[in-house]
Amino acid sequence: MPEIPLPPELLEFQRTLVPPAAGDAKELLASFDAYTNQGMPEVGGIELKVPLREANGWQVTADVYRPVGEPPFPTLVYLHGGAWVMGAPATHRRLAADLATLGLLTLVVDYRRAPRHRFPAAVEDTLHAVAWARSAAARFGGDPDRLLLGGDSAGANLAAAALATGAAGPVEAALLCYGIYDVQRSLPVVEHLVGGRDPDTQLYLEPEDARQLLDDPRLHPERHCAGFPPSLVLVGDQDPLLGESRSLAERLAAAAVPHELAVVAGAPHGFLQLPTLPAHAEGLSRIARFLAARGLAVAPGAPAAGG
Repeated sequence: MPEIPLPPELLEFQRTLVPPAAGDAKELLASFDAYTNQGMPEVGGIELKVPLREANGWQVTADVYRPVGEPPFPTLVYLHGGAWVMGAPATHRRLAADLATLGLLTLVVDYRRAPRHRFPAAVEDTLHAVAWARSAAARFGGDPDRLLLGGDSAGANLAAAALATGAAGPVEAALLCYGIYDVQRSLPVVEHLVGGRDPDTQLYLEPEDARQLLDDPRLHPERHCAGFPPSLVLVGDQDPLLGESRSLAERLAAAAVPHELAVVAGAPHGFLQLPTLPAHAEGLSRIARFLAARGLAVAPGAPAAGG
């Protein structure tokens, strides 16, 4: 199958986080899906829409990607990005398969999204998914005693928020990719995606929460990171949210939490979903090295998976 080129407008979208014009949204999203999910690597198996629970009329599910090889595998609970309002496990199929090639049983959670389900629904679904993985991962070949938590963009915020609450339980490592770690600080960057700074029009928080923006670990996890596990903080140097990752790394260092800040040269926001960019392969390689350094199983040759 020929390689699908990266549409220039998609790269600009990833760099600036500016959404498409309403009339072009459907076309751009179709282009995004075709591009980001091309060339999926071989995995040991995929099970889609595994039910986790029903919550407020939403069936929370997970797509499960099993590595090639013999179980048990370290288990990664992964939260997709999309500014808390967009995205789905289907938009992250290639990335989920890439992570599975690193030897991780990868569970991509279809958590509740705003504006239908506002904060803290997605955080609650994240915590439930972690608890579910501890009890159910073995059914899919996962090792519940080697549990990881990760996500990209808003998904990294959810992963960090779950850790910051202290309710996630023991976690071996965190994979935090170009995330938002202080919602109050980051709203000016993502306000066009969550409806603006007006408490009555933004989409993620309830209006009263948006007015108060209390010091809540579920919103500002970097302020409550002392209990984090060893963490990879991955980001591109062209990402408008680069400062978020640098700030989190500074807080982790101050709290003496083992961590690595990996800044990938030439990489825009969302580069793990841009499979034809060199930054995609470099990002996966940095993840693989981080895992290997901590004794977590990594499939042979895995750093090359993003090529």
